[in-house]
Amino acid sequence: MKVKDMMKQNNMLREQMTPFNRSFYEDMLLSMRASSVERVRAEELLLEAAELLLKGQAKGRNAKQIFGEHPDDYFREMMSGRPVRPPRSRLNNALMISLTALSILFGVMGAAGLIMQWSGGPEEIFGQISIFTLFVVGAGSIALVEIILKWMASLPGDDRPQPKAFDIKGLGIYIGIAVVAVFAGMFLDNLFPVIRIAPWFSLVLAAAGAVLLKFTFFKS
Repeated sequence: MKVKDMMKQNNMLREQMTPFNRSFYEDMLLSMRASSVERVRAEELLLEAAELLLKGQAKGRNAKQIFGEHPDDYFREMMSGRPVRPPRSRLNNALMISLTALSILFGVMGAAGLIMQWSGGPEEIFGQISIFTLFVVGAGSIALVEIILKWMASLPGDDRPQPKAFDIKGLGIYIGIAVVAVFAGMFLDNLFPVIRIAPWFSLVLAAAGAVLLKFTFFKS
């Protein structure tokens, strides 16, 4: 379940609480959301606490009787009983993003090259690639994901839309970087060696990248 969906469900559960329980629970909610706990995990814990509170409320118990004087102890106990997945480092994230982008690139090149072979088209277009292009795809994918993540982090966290000033300066910077990258690519692409790759070998590289992603970054 997505964070936004969990927050909506949380709001519906709060409407079923008595005034005292709701006030007590909202203090817990504010404390949890202001903590350093990962956002999805925090919303999961809050939902479990809301459901537990409603079950106790149906039996005539109030929030203080259920969670005690210090509800933070309840969350601490809940979190200590669950396995915690170590967060990925920034280097691991960068490698994962680059490998994913390059695997997709080789997959597209391989598929398009085979289609050109079967149709009798100019297969040379997808049968060669510059070293500079590989670098741009690998590094550019990291920058693109970082921009998207920063934009998503700037969105409002609750269900009510909030007006946000349009960042014309930031947009201008991004456009400027994109224009410089395009012109630099047109000039530098001819200065770097060009690798000739058969379509079937591009597909092999794409499959190898997918396997490496699976067993390196997405191990169960």
